[in-house]
Amino acid sequence: MAETATRSPAQPAVVLGLTFLAIGLTFALPFALVPPTHGKGLSDQLSAEVLNVYACVAWAGWAHFVFAFRGQSSALTRIQDEVKSGRILAYIGSLILIIAAMLAARSAIGVALFGAIVWVYFIDHFIKAEQAFEGKYIANEPIFARWVTSYQALVSFTWLSIVLLNVWDVNSRPWVLWGVSSFLGLMVLIMGGWKNLLSGDARSPLLALFFIAEAMVWGTVSRYGGQIFLTGVYVLHIAGGSYFHYFGSYFVANARNKSKDIFLTPLLILLVNIAFIALGYLIAHRQEFGWLTPIFGIQWFTLWVAVHLVSSDVFPYIKSWKSKPKAVG
Repeated sequence: MAETATRSPAQPAVVLGLTFLAIGLTFALPFALVPPTHGKGLSDQLSAEVLNVYACVAWAGWAHFVFAFRGQSSALTRIQDEVKSGRILAYIGSLILIIAAMLAARSAIGVALFGAIVWVYFIDHFIKAEQAFEGKYIANEPIFARWVTSYQALVSFTWLSIVLLNVWDVNSRPWVLWGVSSFLGLMVLIMGGWKNLLSGDARSPLLALFFIAEAMVWGTVSRYGGQIFLTGVYVLHIAGGSYFHYFGSYFVANARNKSKDIFLTPLLILLVNIAFIALGYLIAHRQEFGWLTPIFGIQWFTLWVAVHLVSSDVFPYIKSWKSKPKAVG
């Protein structure tokens, strides 16, 4: 009897297709989602099209954050023990403290450095998410072991970061750029990547090859392209990784929705994302809602990414709190 293959709940092929479609739809919008001045906090050289892509990534990111916070709070409320209320209060208190800490850090070190730190911090969150999407249990796995088992994504992400930051002036050395990138791509394919890609369920080699290709494109055009083009490449990279992550999380949540939660159905997920995009557009264009800019303004998106990352790392510790056994006698 033939063995039935278990399909990945993250549906990498479908997610990749939707990612391409989302980037195209947001880039080709025939109107501006935000005023041009909103891009000044990000770069002085953002075209209207690239700004639209970034705006949609940010607002769809807010929908992703809300689903994540909702999932975490639901997980806590399902635990019935003596410390349930304390656990919930600790979760709420931790969110407040994390927001305050991230605001203080952003103000103290500046937006650019804060964004760079968030980029580096994101690496581990990214690896944990990818492992979780592939059905791996990672709650008690040491960080070093997690990084070793996800070395393909880690190495390619690191290489992309080196190229983006032009460490050791690598972008002015085309043979080094091409040689290292080609070597890494070959290693991904030889060391399990090709087999995993043939299975149709692998996300890690897809992302690793995407990062390597992005490094080659960026490193090459950075020698010739103007600032507008370079910023566009950078934002499209952010969009690709973000949409791939968002869609993957929704497919996994829907596949694991044993309680038939209506908010985890495709229609409601789509409507929530549309609602956040509409809300972001309204806030960007109506002055009376300007006070909400630090929350939904695209200039502040990195702050809330940081809050999401830190809260996701704190959550398992709060969830694991156990009530102390009562003394006997």
